[in-house]
Amino acid sequence: MSTYYNPVQIHYGVATLAKLAEIVQKKGGKKILMLTGARSLKASGHLDKILKQLQCFEVFVQDSIPSNPDVEDILRLKEATDHFPYDLILAVGGGSVIDAAKALAAFRQMNFRNVNEVRAVIKDKIYADSPHICPVLAVPTTAGTGSEVTPWATIWDRQEEQKYSLEAPALFPQSAIVDPVLTQNLSPVLTASSALDALGHALEAYWSKNTNAIVRLYACEALSKIVQNLGLLLENLNDLDLRTEIAYGSLFAGLAFSNTKTTACHSISYPLTLQFGINHGVAVSLTLGAMLAKNEAALREKEKLYAALNIKHPSELTAWIQTIYEQAGLPKRLRDYGVLESDLPKIVEKSYTPGRMDNNPVEVDKSFLLDLLRSIY
Repeated sequence: MSTYYNPVQIHYGVATLAKLAEIVQKKGGKKILMLTGARSLKASGHLDKILKQLQCFEVFVQDSIPSNPDVEDILRLKEATDHFPYDLILAVGGGSVIDAAKALAAFRQMNFRNVNEVRAVIKDKIYADSPHICPVLAVPTTAGTGSEVTPWATIWDRQEEQKYSLEAPALFPQSAIVDPVLTQNLSPVLTASSALDALGHALEAYWSKNTNAIVRLYACEALSKIVQNLGLLLENLNDLDLRTEIAYGSLFAGLAFSNTKTTACHSISYPLTLQFGINHGVAVSLTLGAMLAKNEAALREKEKLYAALNIKHPSELTAWIQTIYEQAGLPKRLRDYGVLESDLPKIVEKSYTPGRMDNNPVEVDKSFLLDLLRSIY
C-alpha cells in the first residue's frame, strides 16, 4: 500500500502576497517573529509592503539570517529572539531562512547554554515531541528549495563537518505563499542554482525507494516545467510568466520529495557545500546525469520520466545541465571550485549520509563514487 501526505495550505499565484495579513489573521498569530535575509527583501521594497500589511500585529523582524545556517548561527538566533514571545514565525526568504524558521519553531521555549546543547537536541531529536512548536508560515523568495512544503530543515555543523536534518510532522509549515513576483530580482546564478536544486528534488523523488504514483506525478510536472522554461528564463530574467513556471516547478518538486526525502545526489552534495562552499543547487546537479544512468535499470515508468525531461538518454540530461551552467556563468567542474584531486577520497568518505544515500534505488559503492567524482573533476 502506498500513501501520500502533505498538510500545507498553499496559496499560489502572482500577487498572492497581498493576502498575507488575511492568512496570518486566520492562523490566529498575534506576536509574529519575521525572519528574512540581510538585504534582498528590503532592497526589493517587499519588506516595507509586508510590514504595512502586518501593522495590526506585533512583529519583531530578525533580518540577518545567513546562508546555510550552522548550529552556532541557530544559537545566536535563539539568543537574539528569545526575548520576544512569538506565537507564529513568518519566514520570507530562501531555503536557509525557512530552515532557520523551522529550527526556531522546534526549539521554542528551550534554553541552550552552549552550542553542544544545540547539537544534542538535534541528534537526539528531543524537539520532535515538543508541545511548544509554533506554526511557521513560509514565503519563498527563490524557486528551488521546496522547504515551504516539507517537514524538515537542514542545519550545518562546520566545526564537526556534519550536516544535520531536523524532521517532525509538526515542522510542516501551516501555510505557504508562493508568489512568483518575489523571485523577479534573482540573479542568473541564483535563478539557475535554485532551479537546479528543484530539478534534483524532483528527479530524486522520482527514483527514491519511497516513491509512489502521486510522487511521480508531481515529479514529472516539476521536471517538465523546469526543463522547458529555465533556459528561456535565463535569457529573459524579467519575464514573469517564465518566473511563474519555474516557481510552480519548484513547488511541485517540493510536494514530490516531501514524501520521499532525497537520495544519492543530495548525499554527495553535502561535503561539496560544507567543505568547499559549492552552492547547494550546483553541488546537487553536478551528479544528476551520472546518477540517472546509474539508476536507469531501477526506474519505474522510465518513458514518462524521460518524456518529462525531454531526453532519450541520461547523457542528454548532463548536456542540458552544462548548458544551464554556461548561461548562468557557473563553473562546470570540481576543480573550478578549489577542489584538489587529492580531496576526492575524503569527499567519498563524507558522502554517505544515512537516510539519503541508502534511499537511492541502486547501491552506490565507494569505487563507483570515486570514479564519478573524477569524471566531473
